[in-house]
Amino acid sequence: MAWLRFTKLWGGASLLGWVVFPGAAAFAQLELDAQLGRSQIVFPSKDCPACDLTGAELPGADLRGANLKEAILRQANLQAADLSQAILNLADLRGANLSGSAQAGAFLWEADLAQANLQQTDLTGANLQVANLSGADLRRAILTGADLTGAKLHNADLRGADLRGAFLEGADLTGALYNAQTRLDPTFDPSAWGMVFVKEGS
Repeated sequence: MAWLRFTKLWGGASLLGWVVFPGAAAFAQLELDAQLGRSQIVFPSKDCPACDLTGAELPGADLRGANLKEAILRQANLQAADLSQAILNLADLRGANLSGSAQAGAFLWEADLAQANLQQTDLTGANLQVANLSGADLRRAILTGADLTGAKLHNADLRGADLRGAFLEGADLTGALYNAQTRLDPTFDPSAWGMVFVKEGS
């Protein structure tokens, strides 16, 4: 069981109180709901930096432009969520489910996305500088124009991903998987970057 202290405005006065709330995941959900203005507990805001949202269930959530810098979102379910222009710099997203999410223009500088599910995620123009994408599932992800400077993509799955126009200077693509459907710039030589070609049916 978890206790949450809250402040609620009532007729212009601030009232303090306590509510009992079961479970860490449920607590994380309430905390985010409050911070994003989906409850009456706190003043509506999309700022939730450094929040601990481990395992939170947020499929389809509207988090456009949200400030989630340094937030802990390990194993969180953000499937089909809208994180366009969201600030996720230094966020911990290890093992999170972000499949089908919209992250165009998102700020993910030095975010930890190791082992995250990013299948069919739209990361067009996202800032992923120095981000950790080791072992991430990026199948059919859109990374057009994304900044992956210094990013770790060791053993990531890039089959069917679109990397055209992506900035890859200093990126580690050793062991990253690609196939005939992976879209790359004509001058990019995947074998020179240590990527592994996967034949159809493999």
